[in-house]
Amino acid sequence: MLILSALVAAKAAAEIPMKQFQKKSIARATAWLALAAVLAGCGGRKESEIGSPRDPLVVVVSPAQALAGSEASLRFIARELSSRTGLTVVARIAASPLDAVEQLGRRQADAGILRLEEYLLAREAYGVVAALQILHGNGQASYDGVILVRVSDPARTIQALSGRKIAFVDPYSVSGFLLPALRLIQAGVHVDAAFAGTHEQAIAALAKGEAVAAATYSDLAAGRRELRILARTGTIPNEPVVFRRGLSADKREAVAAAFQSLAGTAEGKRFLPAVGYITGLRPILGSEYDAVQDVLRAVGASAYDMVPGGGAFRRLRKRP
Repeated sequence: MLILSALVAAKAAAEIPMKQFQKKSIARATAWLALAAVLAGCGGRKESEIGSPRDPLVVVVSPAQALAGSEASLRFIARELSSRTGLTVVARIAASPLDAVEQLGRRQADAGILRLEEYLLAREAYGVVAALQILHGNGQASYDGVILVRVSDPARTIQALSGRKIAFVDPYSVSGFLLPALRLIQAGVHVDAAFAGTHEQAIAALAKGEAVAAATYSDLAAGRRELRILARTGTIPNEPVVFRRGLSADKREAVAAAFQSLAGTAEGKRFLPAVGYITGLRPILGSEYDAVQDVLRAVGASAYDMVPGGGAFRRLRKRP
């Protein structure tokens, strides 16, 4: 049993064993990180040749953003970006969320489609730049975190959840753990927390009566008449399309403009949703994510604590 209190933060939660982050997967990630520490900075790429047939510009996609059918979408992205920019572009899925971050940091990738928490880590560790924001649905740039209960539950405030079981997503989820945990901490409410693994599984646990509440995002409550929103935990900006530090401004701007134009095409509407649910893209400055960074600080965590393996990665980076 995990009791949420002032000591509960994403940093501590990142060490909680969960089914979806198997021990052997973490062990492989740690071993890979040790190798990455040795290889860091040894990419050997010349900036002037990036985007040439000899050294294509690489777009890396986090596996967390690669949905069913994403392979065809990546081929579409590579082909269209190459055609629209005159650069040679390839697109690939990273081995893990941390691998996506590290490829950008080691100059093995030049652009990336990351989850929010992965971008925050890449920004903190490597100065990665957010140039575009993914739009969902009919152009939404953000979504609301919520705590759901069953319609029949008598609870009307989050205080009524004290001592009861809540289904969270995982310790790395902004809407599925970080924001609701902060809201509960601020309200002084202690609950019995269970990590379901995904938003859908958290909802299922609530629907089956295995938990009295579930932390997720508001869209999942739509059309679920048996559920209702007990509390809103905050608004979260959608994920960005990012570029590594040091990529020339002309290449960054060309790729960003081409990327943005894809969503307005018939093929773009067909292929892009399989990568991060993209239905559109808009230019941003990167400051749109500062508020999320502030939430991390409020619970005593950092971006390293929000990505699987991030704690080991931070320790390796601090070694002389």
